[in-house]
Amino acid sequence: MVELEFVIGDPRVCTGCMICVNVCSMRFFKTISPARSRARVLRIEPALDFPLFCRNCEDAPCIDACPEGAIRRTKKGTVIISEAKCTGTGDCVEACPYAAIKINPDTGKAIKCIQCGECVSRCPVDALQITTREKLQETDPDGEILSLHDEHADILYGKEETP
Repeated sequence: MVELEFVIGDPRVCTGCMICVNVCSMRFFKTISPARSRARVLRIEPALDFPLFCRNCEDAPCIDACPEGAIRRTKKGTVIISEAKCTGTGDCVEACPYAAIKINPDTGKAIKCIQCGECVSRCPVDALQITTREKLQETDPDGEILSLHDEHADILYGKEETP
């Protein structure tokens, strides 16, 4: 199987500018709207901003959770949602361990990051990268990025937005 790519943000570098979130909603929905973005940024005080995206999990519990069979993995390994098949049950939202799937408020259908790379190319501080677990070990040899995500997992992936 292809090693799975995902977008990861470095909270040590991210400024919380939300450009990634706005670029995403603009690309897919032609509007600047965090509610319509496939990415999100959460700030954990004191001033750590976590850009968050789908991790393209190897076991992808969202695929099994979808009662409509609307979620599948592409040949490249990217988990995608068929807008035509999705009925917006939200089962995938609940199943996602990274709180990376949301329901679009306009369509009532699930949306998630598909690793298009638009946010990565537009990040003004190079806080984002499309990577694999193996590549991430090369760019972050001490594992600090994932350690910070793991350290704050309850807040980041607890399915609730921080105030």
